[in-house]
Amino acid sequence: MTASTTEQLNSVMTKAADTLTAATTDTSGLFSALVQYLEHNGNSGEHELRQNAQIHGLHDQVKQWEQERRPAATTEDVVTKLLPAHAIETLAKQSGLSEKATIKALTGVLPAACHKDHADGKSA
Repeated sequence: MTASTTEQLNSVMTKAADTLTAATTDTSGLFSALVQYLEHNGNSGEHELRQNAQIHGLHDQVKQWEQERRPAATTEDVVTKLLPAHAIETLAKQSGLSEKATIKALTGVLPAACHKDHADGKSA
């Protein structure tokens, strides 16, 4: 089934907005929002991430990110397995990015945030 004209137009508009806002290159706001999510309410975001890592067999991946000085980017599939949809939606709103751009940017930001929390004495 093909996308409707409205869906196609929305996709084009989203891509244009993401380009204009430098969504693919400026991830500092997203990084801050992610760290806040992980640490908020007694680290409830971190707990959610760890539960999802266990469920999807990604516990070792998260541990590796914590240990590496500059962890490599991951895939969009891993991001969506580790972070629940409500978190991605919130991060998108807080950073001003589209959800698609948020997921794409999180491929680099999520590993770095896990390392930062671990380096700061926490264990994301």
